[in-house]
Amino acid sequence: MTNVRSAVLVVLALTACGPAEIRIDETKGVPSVKGDTEITISATFTCGEAIPAGDKMVATRVVTGGCEFTFDDTLQVLSASDYEVIGDLKVTSNLVQRVELTIKKLAFVDGATGAALDINTRVTSVVLSVNGQKVADKAAITSLPAVVSLEGAALTALKAKVDARQPASVAVKAVAVLPDMPRPPERLKIDYEAQPALILGPGKIF
Repeated sequence: MTNVRSAVLVVLALTACGPAEIRIDETKGVPSVKGDTEITISATFTCGEAIPAGDKMVATRVVTGGCEFTFDDTLQVLSASDYEVIGDLKVTSNLVQRVELTIKKLAFVDGATGAALDINTRVTSVVLSVNGQKVADKAAITSLPAVVSLEGAALTALKAKVDARQPASVAVKAVAVLPDMPRPPERLKIDYEAQPALILGPGKIF
């Protein structure tokens, strides 16, 4: 009877554990999502004008507290080759359960000197979004790194690509308000980095 009871307890314990999740992050080859954009603010610049930044444009508009700058970018999370290189991604029965982002950097820099702007005096507000979800703001910058989980539409867009083992990218947007005084540096650069972690588990695509 004792042996039977022990066997039952073992079965119940294994059942309670459920299927194991697999975490795929930088330790398994997932690259960080990082980028930087630099713009030149000329002496004749008037807030409300769009500013060229390579093959993109940075929109600006007058708001309370200064001038708002909107930086948009699309950054790759996984390439086609990553699905062959990262072993855990080869198991097609493992689908994305959630995606975590560790925000490592969100900084504004004087492109001429390389010095970071004082977030308290040179930046009125800032919001960093990934796939439309807010992942960091001015308060968060002072205590990085910070971990957030993608949810809703932000998760669905990325999940669909990974579950289908297709190249996956995310839309990154930084909206910052800089005060009129002191005037922003002539060469203004925004620098950001986030490390994704994909948590996979068994399932099937319906």
